[in-house]
Amino acid sequence: MRRDHLLLAADILVWAEPMVRDRIDAFWADAARNSDAVRAIADQHWRVWRCALSGLSHGAASNRRDLTLLVRAASIAMDSLGDADEAVIDEIAEVIVARFRRSPLLAKEYTKALVLTAAGLVVARRAAEAA
Repeated sequence: MRRDHLLLAADILVWAEPMVRDRIDAFWADAARNSDAVRAIADQHWRVWRCALSGLSHGAASNRRDLTLLVRAASIAMDSLGDADEAVIDEIAEVIVARFRRSPLLAKEYTKALVLTAAGLVVARRAAEAA
């Protein structure tokens, strides 16, 4: 990822964290029956996204492996990981659209940073699922 996209992804991390955490919490609360598992999975999922938005691909991959183990242990369908990531992407995209409505060029650059971050997570997810 280019340096300017890394900086924008780091900005997303700062202003999107509360909304993304809420979306992650709600998603996993719906997906899991065990409340202890929900908290652990949601926290781990946020760690994945925090690393990804910080440009720490190795950390994102490592945290994704741990997340995969937690999801399996909670007997949640592995497809839920992709759905959970889509929920995060949707949340961030909605914020970008609303926040940068009057600045379409900046909105486009933030969107590119989000897309590149999400693409990196696809690679991390596939590696974690293969492990």
